[in-house]
Amino acid sequence: MKKFSILMLFILTAFLFITSAAISQDAGTGTESDVKAATEDVTSDNLTTEDATTENAEKVFEKEEVQILKGKPRSFNDGYNTYVNDKVRFELFEIDNIMPDTKFYKIDNGADQKYTEPFTLSDEGAHVLYYYSIDKMGNKEMQKSLNVIVDKTAPEVIVVVKAPFAKTGETIYASDKFSYEYTISAKDNISGVAGISYAVAGEEHKEYVKPFAVNSLEPVKIDIAAEDKVGNLTKKYLTKVIDENGNLLAESMDDVKITVDKTAPTVEIKADKEFFKKENTLVASKDYKYTITGADSESGIKAIYYRVDNKSEFILYTGELMFNSNGMHKIEAIAKDGVGNISKTAVLDVFVDIIPADTNIKLVTE
Repeated sequence: MKKFSILMLFILTAFLFITSAAISQDAGTGTESDVKAATEDVTSDNLTTEDATTENAEKVFEKEEVQILKGKPRSFNDGYNTYVNDKVRFELFEIDNIMPDTKFYKIDNGADQKYTEPFTLSDEGAHVLYYYSIDKMGNKEMQKSLNVIVDKTAPEVIVVVKAPFAKTGETIYASDKFSYEYTISAKDNISGVAGISYAVAGEEHKEYVKPFAVNSLEPVKIDIAAEDKVGNLTKKYLTKVIDENGNLLAESMDDVKITVDKTAPTVEIKADKEFFKKENTLVASKDYKYTITGADSESGIKAIYYRVDNKSEFILYTGELMFNSNGMHKIEAIAKDGVGNISKTAVLDVFVDIIPADTNIKLVTE
């Protein structure tokens, strides 16, 4: 009976010890289901652009023109690699049939470390995380590993502003009747770009999908929030201001000082010889050559267009014109300046005489 009592006391003591260890484990590291839920919360990639960029950039962080913004701990798996930002914590927990004890881990080729609390990886780039545990009986678990890529760098963003500018010397001319086209591009060399949002002139942020136009006399600055797939956010961006032909005019909105060109160019049609005149009609031979010139004192002449005898749409003028057929002919010409102002139409009506006279002879006897 005494032996039975001792056995029962031993069983009761072991039960209380195991229960206490389980409670301690739950309090310190969480149950398996708790950890799984936490992991799913961290690795969730179901974030809209509005949640990721607008909320984090506009509500959590102060608005500054140049600032690297970082949101919550977040990870992303592309099916091959696991990407994390430097705020993601790694928590080790073990499941042992009776008596768990100590957990160990090491990063890359570093020394084994005793695990005491969740830790982060601060060095950007690819890492291998090794981990295992040893229970109180000395049973050592086979080492496991996890490949992780740390991404601490926000995307690089470029904004291209395109408009029918014309630069003469150091002066940039523009018309007061056009809009600016904005194109936003972003790249992230590690986890990839998740989304871009933008806001124009104090408007609310919206998702960037395709180039958009802004009607304004001056180029306007826009707010941008770009996020990569592990939550690194930025409002910093580079600017390129280009004309319609892709020529770079400036790399900052502050460098663009617009001079409005409202004056249309002039255009003139000239012949290389003096015309003959018969009453109110200008007369020329087939040897006459016709030149079209334009003038503009501000943004300059961009192109000259013409048509002959109302037979076609206006086409680009490239050189001298001549007529080889007899009769009335008409030349019409217009000029376009660097910002799109169009001249009045110049018109030249001329009778081209290519038929020689028919001479006869008459005898006079009186």
